[in-house]
Amino acid sequence: MNLAFRDAVAETLPSEARLRARLAALPEREWEDLAGLFAATLPEVDVLLALPEGLSLARAIARARGLPVLDALSPNGTGEAAGAAEAVLVSGHLTGGLPEMEALLRAERRGLRVPVVIAAIERTNDRGRTRLELQAVRVQAAVRLADTPEGLAFERRTPRRWPKVS
Repeated sequence: MNLAFRDAVAETLPSEARLRARLAALPEREWEDLAGLFAATLPEVDVLLALPEGLSLARAIARARGLPVLDALSPNGTGEAAGAAEAVLVSGHLTGGLPEMEALLRAERRGLRVPVVIAAIERTNDRGRTRLELQAVRVQAAVRLADTPEGLAFERRTPRRWPKVS
């Protein structure tokens, strides 16, 4: 986990408006640090697909891995992804998963397979992760946030699929 990114998020909690404003103004250096963590764990892919809120993170990952970045929602067809077979979708803020699902459909029409979606922020009360995992797509999120009555908070629940150690 990137502590600088997590600290930047922590400063904004519990306000969603402050979170979105902070992410929009996040210095490039903090995106670079976060991208380094994702770049180290990504499978071998040919291209990154970026949703609008994930463009800064996608560009930073692209620099770390030497990959091209394409607009995930572009209607341009397969021409811009010629020769590519595998892609990673980069989202800035994973909530319900509908923009990511639309991007997956567009990628499939381009002839791309997307095994992983990366998100800077994942909102765990929404069903984005579930929708994507039902499509056999793995989700990696830098920070997981839960909606609480007091506002946003870091997620403390663990998924059922994680085994209990004690």
